[in-house]
Amino acid sequence: MTDKLHLSVPDFEPSTAKDFELCIEIGNNYFQYGIISLVDHAVKVVSAKASIIFNEIENSLLQTHFKKTKLSLFTQKFTFIPSEIFKAGDLAVYSKYIQPDDSMDVLYSTIDKVGITVVYAVPKITLDKVSKYFPDAQIYPHLLPFIKGVDYGFSQIDAPLLFVNFKPSFIEIAVYHHQKFKFYNTFEYQNDDELIYFILLAIQQNKLKLASTTIKISGNVSAKSSSFERISAQFPRTEITDQDSLPLTYSNLGQPVMPRFFSLFSLHLCE
Repeated sequence: MTDKLHLSVPDFEPSTAKDFELCIEIGNNYFQYGIISLVDHAVKVVSAKASIIFNEIENSLLQTHFKKTKLSLFTQKFTFIPSEIFKAGDLAVYSKYIQPDDSMDVLYSTIDKVGITVVYAVPKITLDKVSKYFPDAQIYPHLLPFIKGVDYGFSQIDAPLLFVNFKPSFIEIAVYHHQKFKFYNTFEYQNDDELIYFILLAIQQNKLKLASTTIKISGNVSAKSSSFERISAQFPRTEITDQDSLPLTYSNLGQPVMPRFFSLFSLHLCE
């Protein structure tokens, strides 16, 4: 990813923070955040940096007290439980599926419309720092906003859809078919050959027909990149995820920000 990016609309004024929502995505050795108006649902600021967020908070916009703060944390330890059978009192039982170590806490978040509850583990030290710097933040696993965004923008489509969201060193893939969520997973990859392999694997696992499956691309990848060109060559129905797939506007930021920040901005949908 670009080591550093910071875009802001000309009229953004931090003193009116009570009118804004702060959305933060924290990954391994990178973070990105967006500031969104709760009045007109316009993105006012978007920022990304290849750094540890807790080293960057002092004297930054992140210290501002916003009306809402929503934060997603990367995790490799997660599982899905159907919400209709999920019981918070059984969290210790569910945690056996993800095998957290003693340095982790187990949490859960529900995607109501999809009907699944995500049980996941994150390091306690990360949660302690989040509590220190963002005491009022709503916390979600990284996969939840991505799935929420996909569901919001595309769940009305009956045809098979496979979504690929690019992150530093890994991709996340979600599948929708017959207007329903079918699949999600993350895959670390080293080159474009592995990238194509994991997309094919997701297609095969979900018994999709290649000729009728649309591939939607978002995240930190350019339409001119070798990765996008390889995907387009292998899968003829490849598209960039729609600019208007989320209920937000992105004017006057100086350059396009969608669909690069699709999963970040999808935090706006999380409650």
